[in-house]
Amino acid sequence: MSYIARELNEGEKILLMGRVSWWTIVPQSLLILVVSGGVATAIVYLLSGSLQLMVIAAPLLLVMWIAFIARQVLHILSTEIAITDRRVMSKTGILRTEVKTTPLDKVNNVNVSQSLLGNWLGYGDIEVTTATADSSDNHAIKALAHCDRFRNTLTEVTSG
Repeated sequence: MSYIARELNEGEKILLMGRVSWWTIVPQSLLILVVSGGVATAIVYLLSGSLQLMVIAAPLLLVMWIAFIARQVLHILSTEIAITDRRVMSKTGILRTEVKTTPLDKVNNVNVSQSLLGNWLGYGDIEVTTATADSSDNHAIKALAHCDRFRNTLTEVTSG
């Protein structure tokens, strides 16, 4: 059960739950794998020209790549944003958790920004701005899956 689902008030219903897209792992992990592999190969070649060092470097690169993937997976699993029939709620983090709650009548705007890749794969950055003067009260989620559906649902709920 998600954090937001556990925090609902009595009678409150989730209209839409949003999460970070799994697609965000692919380009970053491939880039890190290619760059780190190329750098390691160049260093091994320049320093010794021997494959013995590469035998040591390859598992080390694999461990670093797995650690990067694990970090990305934890970020995806620990980030959520929801629209309920009463409010917008967002939660980020595992060890240092940040939870934001805004009543629907205090929502001013919903802004979506998508890169070319995000547009193709259906994710984008979303920011829900609130009526408060403090911008830290805004809900901002990077690489939200189905960000257009989230924006449309929130716009429909707040304008109706």
